[in-house]
Amino acid sequence: MNNNLKETFDTVEKENRLALIGYVVGGDPNYSDSKLIINEMLKYCDIVEIGIPFNTSTSDSPIIMDGIDRSLASGINTEKVLNLIKEIKTETKKPVGTMSYLQQIHTFGIDSYVKEMKNSSADFSIVVDSNLNSDEDKELYEKLSKINVDYIKLVAPTNDENYILKALSRSKNWIYVISYSGTTGTKKYNLDFINNSIKLIKKNSDIKIGVGFGIKTAEDVAEISKKTNTNAIIIGSACVSIIENGTKNKLSGLEIAQKIGQYLKSITSALIKG
Repeated sequence: MNNNLKETFDTVEKENRLALIGYVVGGDPNYSDSKLIINEMLKYCDIVEIGIPFNTSTSDSPIIMDGIDRSLASGINTEKVLNLIKEIKTETKKPVGTMSYLQQIHTFGIDSYVKEMKNSSADFSIVVDSNLNSDEDKELYEKLSKINVDYIKLVAPTNDENYILKALSRSKNWIYVISYSGTTGTKKYNLDFINNSIKLIKKNSDIKIGVGFGIKTAEDVAEISKKTNTNAIIIGSACVSIIENGTKNKLSGLEIAQKIGQYLKSITSALIKG
């Protein structure tokens, strides 16, 4: 279990609020600007997911795919994203980890990936498409566990209790609930789907829960806080959209980072429970 994540969720709970988890594509729009953006996000987010760009992803919206294209065009790859995390982690104690696909890790090499995750001081690894029954999933979970990097599983509205039980067996601090079926950021969250998944998880575990997909405004956050039993909110597409607009308007990396900071600051007031 990653103690950094545990301490973060313990602190958030004492403050009677939801954790804010942010997501961006690593290296979007380029390496140096991405570092500025992520450091700015960490002023307001409790946890940050950094996507490893993958041009054949299956769950990403056109907004995030554009971010992936910008990242790849600037020469970013798995190794550079992990190096980016290493640099960021020298400046923060907040949890930072990766979001990727199994094919990327398999191509990079599971042992190499685990080694570089350790070297980077990353706190967690989210693998979007990893099959619970695959040998690679088991191997990755076991090897990451040995270096105290949490393996974060995703729960979709289509997953039944049997799947959730298996996912929980490989989850430590928190589990990712997808608010609807489809690609991220393309439509509004579904409260019924969220509550059904949370009910099944809570029935079997006291693990913390993060909800993502389709959450963009402070009003969205306030509604989910009031009407669900989640512990964290995950926001990604809205951040990537700000990067897209900034690059189109030829803003500097610092200016884009500041705009993302202003946006996330507007979300924080809605995180308080009650």
